[in-house]
Amino acid sequence: MQDKKQKLAFDRPKSTMKNIRFEDELLEQIEKAAGKGQFSAWVKEACRMKLKSDKY
Repeated sequence: MQDKKQKLAFDRPKSTMKNIRFEDELLEQIEKAAGKGQFSAWVKEACRMKLKSDKY
């Protein structure tokens, strides 16, 4: 796990930005499924579902 970094003044509280790389085909599928402007919400919900199914 990475060490916690100090948040910058413009960062949101209780939220951290992460850069992530997607394979092109997977990204296209996510964007199509998520709909315009809903990418982050869709990815976060998919992560929540995976965590729940793995009982974390």
